[in-house]
Amino acid sequence: MILAAIVTVYIVLGVLYESFVHPITILSTLPSASVGALLALLVSAASSTFIAIIGIVLLIGIVKKNAIMMIDFRAGGRSVSTASRRARRSTRRACCASARS
Repeated sequence: MILAAIVTVYIVLGVLYESFVHPITILSTLPSASVGALLALLVSAASSTFIAIIGIVLLIGIVKKNAIMMIDFRAGGRSVSTASRRARRSTRRACCASARS
């Protein structure tokens, strides 16, 4: 099931960017986000409740969105550091807006 989801996301991103490399770049950020979230749960001795799993899914979505934005800003001719800074700023603004609602 998870493998089918990853393949589907890869195909959609491949069609979107018309590239084989950019989807791999975007999907390569997801394992570190998942491992980091699980380690944070272990370190804080929190249990894996339904709310924690929803939080992990949201974190993975935010990380994926940030990677997509970095690729988009980089495609606009900006340097890697500028693209990273702009993507972080845009992602932070979206996170703050959703946290307030």
